[in-house]
Amino acid sequence: MTFLQLQTEVGDLLNMTIDANSTVTLTQSKRELNTARDLVFNKLLSLGQNYNVRLAKADLVAGQELYGLPTDCRKVTRVEIGFEVSTNRFKVDRMDTNAEGDPTYTTYVQSDPKYMIRGDNIEINPTPTAAVTDGLWLWYIEDLTDMSGDTDTTELPLDYDSLLSFYAAAKGSYKLGLHNEGNNYMALFRAGLEDMETQIIERNIDGNDMIIVVDEFGGL
Repeated sequence: MTFLQLQTEVGDLLNMTIDANSTVTLTQSKRELNTARDLVFNKLLSLGQNYNVRLAKADLVAGQELYGLPTDCRKVTRVEIGFEVSTNRFKVDRMDTNAEGDPTYTTYVQSDPKYMIRGDNIEINPTPTAAVTDGLWLWYIEDLTDMSGDTDTTELPLDYDSLLSFYAAAKGSYKLGLHNEGNNYMALFRAGLEDMETQIIERNIDGNDMIIVVDEFGGL
């Protein structure tokens, strides 16, 4: 669903034309739609759904342990390092920064590397000893940019973008003093989030267990 379609749907729910001069302005409608999308996206991430995953590569520098994260990085999902060549990489496990210095982690080896997030940087241990082109591979969830153009899309999966209009309509109803209507729309939004959670959980669960009965023939 495009941004323009969402705005039109909000107007239909409020039974009014939304423009710059209306009580519920176009600016407010756009803001609330983007806020709703962030809420839905946060819910998806809390359920372990890695949507908008991107791959970034960086060159390793000898003696350098800190590397900047992509500016649009929302969450790191996987890190791999090739200490000698980029085609021979090891998966890097994340380590709590508080664990560094603990006797268990005093020694780092290239065959079992670790990484830590320090602000906007990722710290690699052991420190690379050679320069390797594309030696660092980082998969991350890209942060969503606000929708602004009429043709922009929500980038949400499985038609969950239909929830955004309920949230924006709820906020618009409150602005109009229609609190009961606002509560109803907000209830629909929250119910939609719960349905989305249930659908995702059920989708990720394997099929029901099977009981196999084996008949013994011939007996012992």
